[in-house]
Amino acid sequence: MGPINSKDKTSAETTNSTALGDNEAYMNDSRVDVEDKEKAQETTNEDSKIGLPEGEVGDCMLGITAYTRVKRILDKLGPSELFCDPDFPANDSILFYSDHSDTTYIKWARPKDLVPPGKEPHLLVDGLSRDDIKQGILGDCWFLSSCAAVSQHECFMRKIIPDDQPLCGPNYRGIVHFRFWRFGQWTDVYVDDLLPTRNGQMMYAHCEDPTEFWVALIEKAYAKLHGSYEAIEGGQTMAALVDLTGGLAERYELKGADPSMYRHLLRAHKSGAFIACSRKGEWREATMADANGLVSGHAYTVTKVMRVSHRMNDERLLRIRNPWGNETEWKGSWSDHDSCWDWVDKETKEVMGMEMKDDGEFWMNFRDFCRQFQEVTICTTGPDFDGDGVSDQGHVHCVKGQWEVGRSAGGSRNDLEKFATNPQYLLTLKEPDDFDPVTDDPENEGKCSVVIALMQEHRRSRRNMGVKMLQIGFIIYQTSTPKERLPAKHFKYNYESGKSGIFVNMREVSGRCELRAWSLRHHSVNIPAR
Repeated sequence: MGPINSKDKTSAETTNSTALGDNEAYMNDSRVDVEDKEKAQETTNEDSKIGLPEGEVGDCMLGITAYTRVKRILDKLGPSELFCDPDFPANDSILFYSDHSDTTYIKWARPKDLVPPGKEPHLLVDGLSRDDIKQGILGDCWFLSSCAAVSQHECFMRKIIPDDQPLCGPNYRGIVHFRFWRFGQWTDVYVDDLLPTRNGQMMYAHCEDPTEFWVALIEKAYAKLHGSYEAIEGGQTMAALVDLTGGLAERYELKGADPSMYRHLLRAHKSGAFIACSRKGEWREATMADANGLVSGHAYTVTKVMRVSHRMNDERLLRIRNPWGNETEWKGSWSDHDSCWDWVDKETKEVMGMEMKDDGEFWMNFRDFCRQFQEVTICTTGPDFDGDGVSDQGHVHCVKGQWEVGRSAGGSRNDLEKFATNPQYLLTLKEPDDFDPVTDDPENEGKCSVVIALMQEHRRSRRNMGVKMLQIGFIIYQTSTPKERLPAKHFKYNYESGKSGIFVNMREVSGRCELRAWSLRHHSVNIPAR
């Protein structure tokens, strides 16, 4: 199982049941009638069409080369020798996990051999920018869109891309180093700088500047964690955002979106959250934009959210970027050359950073956004306790554990005796959230906002086999005996006070709950898996 992030203050979005007092149900002798449901994870248009066969987790070290081993290799290199990654060698095995046609046209080259004559390669040129990112022939816009979102915050990218990594010169060794958030901690990933090319050009993601290589190399490092480049052809933006930030990501359907959704996006953007959106459709077949200038089956980045006042009205706008950084842009209202911009004064345009360029970035209003995109993902850099898109301060706990068959893998409440064997964790709420009787819901007086995220180990052990994902969830019960495990009898006669919902085989599930905090309320968090 994965870490549980819990806080005294939290943002939440779960179905809650009213918690009964510990003994109330016993006195009434009224047995609780509960049936847990489960479902398979719904595939999205971002997912790969070629499914990996599932296997056991194993040692979970795929893509991880220990620094001690890297150092031993570097120490043995001669003066003119460069690092070659033995765990991710520059050949067909790291390009594909499925059968593939002739690849003799693919040549491997280092950045020093790919720059224009007289130029030197660099990992970074003039810092990081979303405008650096250009997608290649690999269908990994879900990852590149996440990179574009995170690149707007240099503090995160500096954590992902350590400083002082030359690609030429006396200290150049042919190795680059990145960090990704994996299963509750930052993990170091080392790769060589050999890149696949065709006709002298890089095949996959690259930078706009031909002397800059951070995009191509971070893509290679992320591919190493998944076993091959093909393994990241199709994926979920939500997962990539978490891997790049260590934050908490949530996905929302835009069809029939809550009226407050724009306000949520606006506040999330102002707080520094990362936002991406996607259009349904088959990305393998969607090679051209539709009449509106948008491409189906691809992930886009929301780079700005801004409410603009002009002489006609107040407009709720979003700035969006495609993963290719080219002229493929929205052609409707508020597009680059639309007449709506005539209503906006020059000063406001400057504040907005409005530029009429064929750079893949465009504005659109919120109505069109909800019509043209089907999903939006928001990743906060810490738990968002009150649901306003802002990372709040509070108590954070990360707990690691495991399910063991026959011992602590008891499954759902459909068998309460086995359910009682699941891992249980105590959550003590010492004081309620601040309450404003004028603006707050009276139902929330005396309650604490809590967010719990449950993650199962997801690193693979073999390049051509994926980890079997269990159907997971969590259920919260109030208890007056915090030093004792809750027995099956408790679950027979007491309703839960919070839960994650239907059991689903996702790598991470989360839930937001409002729990009573008066008189040092104790809650037991039961972590079952199917």
